[in-house]
Amino acid sequence: MIYTDIQLKEKIMQMLESFESEVVEFKEAKTNYSFNDIGKYFSALSNEANIRGFQEAWLVFGISNDKKFTGTEFRKQGGLQSLKKELVNGTNERLTFLEIYELSMHKCRIIAFQIPPTIRGIPTTWQGAAYAREHESLCPLPMNKVDLIRSQIGMDWSKEIVKEASVEDLDPAAVKKARELFSKRQSDRGKAQEIYSQ
Repeated sequence: MIYTDIQLKEKIMQMLESFESEVVEFKEAKTNYSFNDIGKYFSALSNEANIRGFQEAWLVFGISNDKKFTGTEFRKQGGLQSLKKELVNGTNERLTFLEIYELSMHKCRIIAFQIPPTIRGIPTTWQGAAYAREHESLCPLPMNKVDLIRSQIGMDWSKEIVKEASVEDLDPAAVKKARELFSKRQSDRGKAQEIYSQ
């Protein structure tokens, strides 16, 4: 969803009142902010949004961690929207912000970065590393969270056993082709393997 100014102001107020801390990060960013840190937060917030079933996560500049409006001068002279293109070069799957908003609240300039959840089954990385949130800090994406994201890929039906099936349910042409490919694979590996036809 792309927000109007009014919708976004309401959304920010809701986030300030009661927000899921793992998918929202407030930063003062009074004058500038590290591009590398933006990339790390993008990865972490994207991964956390996916794990928690959210459609988006937020990195908000101009509001302090204790929820005070401070305003930000980050890229005030321009180049704010070019961050979308700049970020693509460091993320896997060419992910970038859904939108970057610039608005005024309480006489302060606020920038809100709308971050998509990671693609199902693939953790979002920044410069080759996947990040997560741990309270107020960033950390490498723990293996249990990696497993949660990777487990979202659909079930591989080809590995499933169908208890009611028998050999008669298989297509003879497909069985013949499978035997040929298996035999070739075994001979390519230097193994003598004899496949018996039935």
